[in-house]
Amino acid sequence: MCTYLAKRGATYYFRRAIPVELRPAFGGRAEFMLSLRSKDRAEAKLRIPAHTTETDKLLADAMRSLAGKPASKPVPPMSPTQIERERSRWEAEQQQADYVADELFAADMEAEKLGPIMDALSDGKEPEGSPADIARAGRLAVLHEREKAGADIAALHARYGQSARASVGETQAVECEPATDSGLYLNKDILDRWATERGVVPKGKDTHKAVAEWFYARTERKPVERITRQDVLAFKDKLLAEGQSVANTNMKLSRLRTLLGWAYQNDLAPANVAEGISVKVADSGKGKRLPFALDELQAIFASPIYANGERPKGGKGEAAYWLPLLGLFTGARLEEIGQLRVTDVQRREYPDQDGEMLAGWFLHITESTDERGQANRIKNAASERLVPLHPELERLGFIAYIEKLKDQQGRVFPDLVPNVYGRLTAKWGEWFGPYMRTVCGITDKRKVFHSFRHTFKDYTRRAKMPEGIQRQLMGHAGKDVADDYGSGYDLHSLGEAMASYRVPGLVIGKA
Repeated sequence: MCTYLAKRGATYYFRRAIPVELRPAFGGRAEFMLSLRSKDRAEAKLRIPAHTTETDKLLADAMRSLAGKPASKPVPPMSPTQIERERSRWEAEQQQADYVADELFAADMEAEKLGPIMDALSDGKEPEGSPADIARAGRLAVLHEREKAGADIAALHARYGQSARASVGETQAVECEPATDSGLYLNKDILDRWATERGVVPKGKDTHKAVAEWFYARTERKPVERITRQDVLAFKDKLLAEGQSVANTNMKLSRLRTLLGWAYQNDLAPANVAEGISVKVADSGKGKRLPFALDELQAIFASPIYANGERPKGGKGEAAYWLPLLGLFTGARLEEIGQLRVTDVQRREYPDQDGEMLAGWFLHITESTDERGQANRIKNAASERLVPLHPELERLGFIAYIEKLKDQQGRVFPDLVPNVYGRLTAKWGEWFGPYMRTVCGITDKRKVFHSFRHTFKDYTRRAKMPEGIQRQLMGHAGKDVADDYGSGYDLHSLGEAMASYRVPGLVIGKA
């Protein structure tokens, strides 16, 4: 059975010969040749069936269109000059196809790097990252989603018989036919359909609606298919002229790009006219979140909450004490910790390498809704995990605190109250930032609660913890296909690795 799998360089292609008698219907081409946009054989093979089905249809259509026509005259043999010209043309087209494929693969690799930001943008959440990374992630999100949706199949009809263009953008400009006036507007029709399809949380929908209304207020209110690239450029210029920061401008452009991209993917607009439009950031590292230095950690854990047992009102009781500690000794995200239920703190038994049974405490970070309707949300599939409780947390009394809670079916931090969007730690985060700046003296705005996650990553490296275990503990997706095999590291390996984690020089007193 023919698999139609071919490889040029490191990239895999779908390659299928066109019968001689049908080639006139395809401009004389001898074969279908379409990049599978992958350098992994297994992944590339998964994309072949869709291309096979589509080319079957194209061949059947060509056969029907030629059936009633008189047989064409025999094609005279080509001269050596014609053969050389045809060969040169074919090689040029293949080189261009390889170039485009490599660009797309490079985009995929960058998308993997920027995956967490892309996830946040797709879910309508506030992303964490530098303005430059957020801007790049917004551009890549549309390309990545189009590929997953099989947009290359839909483009095959328009693309076939034409030479490869210098860029994806040029191809789109040539292929796209103006859509009929649907009367669909960004801030209502497109927004509602996008939010429903993607399951966007209310906050995400509200922030995207606000941007759509900003856009209309500064350009012209028109249906989505009539919005032009000049409109988006004018919007960008007006935001900057009004004094919006580069970061805020790029955020608004990213959200606008998401809505326009969804409309394009669903054939409601001729193109995503916002693709590639952003404000370039001169210093891409300026807004990057940074890990805490040792003296800053000492300032936090020697502050009145830890030294004097104070519990500020904004700190929501014991959450003020435990959330920073859990951030430092688990590397988990703030909301992942804040939404923990008592039942998520679990005593697990597991065998060591010799089969001897051991037991330890773990935090079960998962997305679920319990019998009371208490819902936990996580960022993505890789975020669901068991995290061993660090011995320092046990020493400081975390398990004792859990066991004393009156409601053993409720939240670990019952004083945290969800905001209008359901985030339990939103208000707590608003308190912690000023507490760090004023009480702890940490004035660098790149140091936030998320810096505990960066700090955890730094110290896991110092402990020479295997990269795969680091990713599993932190809820990061694997780097390659091999990481998707098996069920991950066993509890014994995770527990040993966590026990090796140290923050040398840091002294924390018991509550």
